[in-house]
Amino acid sequence: MIGERADVMKKISAITVMISMVFFAAAPAWPSDEKEWLALTDKAINYFQAGKKKEAIATARRALKMGEEIFGAEDLKVVGSIDDLASYLKADGKYVEAEALYKRALSILEKRLPPDDRYLAIFLNYLANFYDNIKKPGEAAAMRARANAIRSGANKSADSSRDKTETSK
Repeated sequence: MIGERADVMKKISAITVMISMVFFAAAPAWPSDEKEWLALTDKAINYFQAGKKKEAIATARRALKMGEEIFGAEDLKVVGSIDDLASYLKADGKYVEAEALYKRALSILEKRLPPDDRYLAIFLNYLANFYDNIKKPGEAAAMRARANAIRSGANKSADSSRDKTETSK
C-alpha cells in the first residue's frame, strides 16, 4: 500500500511538474480566484500525501470545478486538475471514473497542443502505463504507439535540422 502510494505520488509529481512547466512558466501574478484554485489543488495533494484519499478526492473535485469556472472547461490549466483527480481516483480503485477523466484530459491536450508536441507524447505514455496497470494491454499498446510516433517524428525533425545545419557549414 505504501509502495503504491509512493508510485502514484511520483507520477502525480511528474505530471504536475510537466504541466506547470508548460502552462504556468510565463504566468503573470495570479488573481485571487486563481490563488484559491492553486491553494485548493495543494490542499488535495497534501490530503493524498497524508493518506486521506477521500478528502483528497473531494478537494480535487472542488479544485476541478473551480478551475473550470475560472479558466473554462477546455483550458490547458484544467488538465492538471483533471489529472490530479484521476490519479487520486485510480489510487482509490475507481478505475472507470479515472479512465474517463484521463480520456478527457487527453482530448483537451489533443485539441490544444500541436499533434507532435512532446508533452502530448509524455501524457500518452502516462496513459499507456495506466492501461497497463488496469490490465488493458490493447489500449496501452495503442497509447504507447502514438507516443512513440510523436517521439520518432520529433527525432526525425531534430535530425533533419541538424543535417541542414551541418551541410550549411
